[in-house]
Amino acid sequence: GQQIIREYVNTGRVKIIYRHFPFLGPESWRVAEASECAAEQGGFHAYEETAYVNQGSLTDESLGIFAQMTGLDVDQFNSCLNSNKYAARVRHDHDAGKQLGVNSTPTIFIDGFKIRGVKPYGEYRVKIEQALAAAGQ
Repeated sequence: GQQIIREYVNTGRVKIIYRHFPFLGPESWRVAEASECAAEQGGFHAYEETAYVNQGSLTDESLGIFAQMTGLDVDQFNSCLNSNKYAARVRHDHDAGKQLGVNSTPTIFIDGFKIRGVKPYGEYRVKIEQALAAAGQ
């Protein structure tokens, strides 16, 4: 993922749009909401990585600990999470994913081409280059 970001996103050639697809029960829905609360403070990626590495019992308390671990303002984070302000966004992302045939993560779409699961960098690169060529870039 980092190589794609360096080579394509940071150079402005490709835009990544993240969508949530919680499918592992209520805890995965809460983590999705929590990552949006982290995004308010510019910590989306760091928070997602921390939550992924520390999977287990994902209570609201542990989600707050992850916020602290990633250097977020914990009070602001907890206030956001407790408000459920991103529940509708997560539901929308999930429903949109289901309509596109998503049933697991990661599922990546490159110009409409669906790739399920983690693949070698070269497979993503080929699809990205094909999409860029089709767009005349």
